[in-house]
Amino acid sequence: MKLAILALEGCMDSAITGIADILSLANHVMKLRGGPTRFAWQILSLNGKAVRAGGGRMLQVDGAIGGRLSCDTIIVPGNLVDHATAERLAPHYEKAAALLRQHHANGRLIGGFCSGVFLLAAAGLLDGRRATITWWLQSEFCRRHPNVDLAADAVLTSDGRIVCAAGPMSWVDLLLRIIEMVDGSDVAKVCADYAVIDTAQRTQAIFVPLGYVLGQDPLLIKADMLVRRTGKKPMTVRRLAASLGLSERTLNRRFRDLTHEPPQAFIARRRIEHARTLLETTSQPIKAIARSTGYEDDSSFRKAFRKFTLMSPQAYRAQRAMRA
Repeated sequence: MKLAILALEGCMDSAITGIADILSLANHVMKLRGGPTRFAWQILSLNGKAVRAGGGRMLQVDGAIGGRLSCDTIIVPGNLVDHATAERLAPHYEKAAALLRQHHANGRLIGGFCSGVFLLAAAGLLDGRRATITWWLQSEFCRRHPNVDLAADAVLTSDGRIVCAAGPMSWVDLLLRIIEMVDGSDVAKVCADYAVIDTAQRTQAIFVPLGYVLGQDPLLIKADMLVRRTGKKPMTVRRLAASLGLSERTLNRRFRDLTHEPPQAFIARRRIEHARTLLETTSQPIKAIARSTGYEDDSSFRKAFRKFTLMSPQAYRAQRAMRA
């Protein structure tokens, strides 16, 4: 696999060096086992010149990312810049987005993590596709890119040769998924095992601080977390109202004012969204997913899932696997 890492001003250099370290380790292990090395990589900037990373260090690069590029995959790291710097860099982002769009059209796999996902969206690569981004950027991302099918709970998504990972350290998940897609699951497992990386499935929901939730919205965001963390016990309107300290009548009025639908519809949509993430990111049986999203039996779950997605859970999982 030939991989290119796009380094823009303010990029997270820990991810760039980390990716190189894991690939170097993988090559070393494969050589010790008597096999060929599989990975080659380059760090590229827009003009082939060194860039200043987010921590202030100058990052040397191997060349420029142009229209012609010999690689299978391009990774876009997140960045650490303030609003003023982001505005100054807007022309650079536009140029990078155009190049990413061109390279994807030419058959390359594109990956981005943390704020790097914004660049993929700006390139138009995520419109109508399933994507994720770190929890603390989701509100801004939805405002700027409403046509993206955001998987709010997911740490990782794959859709149409586009891979997105959530947080600043999620480049590890991103790299392993890309290796799996290009070189197979056995090679990805070797990389994870020798780097002692935990590949257990997880969601972003466990990382979202309650203080953040309460500070974003006094009702809807807290209600969202209550529904997501309900576990196997079904969330009802009565239980949600009690947890929020409201009467059912007041809850119904507030939800209709804020969402133009009753709280029961909100609960149902959130449960199905969580189920979609589990179908995409785990191999759990349908029955187990039904239980973990609060449905007492898988028949009720299948009926509700079909109502919102117009397909069965099995068909949804198969479609997403095919698109990935």
